[in-house]
Amino acid sequence: MEGIINILAASGSDEGRKNILTALSGRDDIRIAGVEKDEAGAIIKSWDLKPDVLILDLQSSGTDEPELAFIIHRKSPATAIIVISGKDENDYAGRAVNAGISGFLLKGTDMDKLIPIVKIVASEGYYISAAVTKRVFGAITLLNRLPCQTSRDKADHLPLSPAERGIIPYLALGLPDEKIAKHLNFSKGTIRNSVTKIKRKTRMKNRIQIVVFSLVYGLISLEHVFIIKDNNRLIFNDPIQ
Repeated sequence: MEGIINILAASGSDEGRKNILTALSGRDDIRIAGVEKDEAGAIIKSWDLKPDVLILDLQSSGTDEPELAFIIHRKSPATAIIVISGKDENDYAGRAVNAGISGFLLKGTDMDKLIPIVKIVASEGYYISAAVTKRVFGAITLLNRLPCQTSRDKADHLPLSPAERGIIPYLALGLPDEKIAKHLNFSKGTIRNSVTKIKRKTRMKNRIQIVVFSLVYGLISLEHVFIIKDNNRLIFNDPIQ
């Protein structure tokens, strides 16, 4: 994304709001569009302002961020959502991915990382902490081992064209459209249209969901996925420098 990134922050504590604002202060390329204290404020302001990025730190109020993300995306689908969470539920990561959450920070994460993470998700990338990554891909590994139906059997019944299947490994590698186009000798517009078709056919909302879906259905394997070497984050897009 180019230009100024508009951010809405919502935290249930004074300390949380202060930490977020301090981490984002003093930047010419970031504008704080609003600050809210609860779920209702996050929903209403997201629908009204349609910020580029929404930062949620609301677990103190007992909210469920995946459900909140579903609600927000009904009227603000382009808003990338970052969650700062202390939750450690087995199904949380899967529900969060399905809800279209773009960034996961665990409580206690160094807030100096917030700006590069904001830039990543604002550019349609994804940040997932190591702990959440293990949950997401651990669940996928278990699904692929189910004896009732092999991954190949699943993949054979998918309504994807050979060209669309060929694009998916490049999505998993984190390549942007222009680089995929260069590799496959297609136009950038063709790649963009193909990704849109893949989303529609698989009923996935974004690239990370396409990659997770493709892992489950055996279209790609884990070695296709681009993982940052420090093992602290998983990105399905070019890292923002």
